[in-house]
Amino acid sequence: MSALNRFEQFMESMVEDSVARLFRSPVQPAEIAKRLERAMESNQTISVRRVIVPHHYRVYLHPQDYRDFPAHLRLDLEREMATYLNDLALERKFTLLEHPKVLMSEDPAVPRRTIQVAIETADPHAGDANSSTQVLSATGQQHANARNGRTAALLIETTGGMHRMPLASTLLTIGRGLNNDIILEDTRVSRNHAQLRYKSRRFWINDLSTTNGTFINGERISEADLRHGDVISLGGLELTFEEG
Repeated sequence: MSALNRFEQFMESMVEDSVARLFRSPVQPAEIAKRLERAMESNQTISVRRVIVPHHYRVYLHPQDYRDFPAHLRLDLEREMATYLNDLALERKFTLLEHPKVLMSEDPAVPRRTIQVAIETADPHAGDANSSTQVLSATGQQHANARNGRTAALLIETTGGMHRMPLASTLLTIGRGLNNDIILEDTRVSRNHAQLRYKSRRFWINDLSTTNGTFINGERISEADLRHGDVISLGGLELTFEEG
């Protein structure tokens, strides 16, 4: 049984337990699960050996929406959503440094009927002392995709096969450091290696003055526009640019 099917069964059991009040909330548990899945997919540390995804997630809701979830139901939902993320990671061959943890919180700065997810990812080389937090709004990625009307991604070969990383913003940084939008766990890649920017109706890549350099189809560049099928080498780690 898939992770999604197990989560849906849990939601059905909640309905059978007569907690219909929960489902009158403008924020539905299934939508929270989708946002958590998107946060997992959008925040990956990539290497040729493994794909590490976050293990700590905090869901922020407007106080009025938060109160629609009674305390005892929030605990059940938090546990079940953590299980859902764990199962999802297993299905997609992602690596978790710890069992997932999901916490729901209220924040008056969050608009009504909006979900915000904060994630924390431990540095695989430095332990939990170094972590980063990124907020993913409920609609942020959709708005980013709508800016150019096209889809673009970077492809990288891993031991589990070809892995696709969607480019869901018009400005992204790539590197080994956890402050990057695309994190590549490879010693050949600098902590802050390159920047991708969408301008003049296409993506451009800039090398951030790295020692090992950035190459497009074998040619070292400081800045270059990207075309479908271009092979990007970050100090020797190769990615393929895909656009359609």
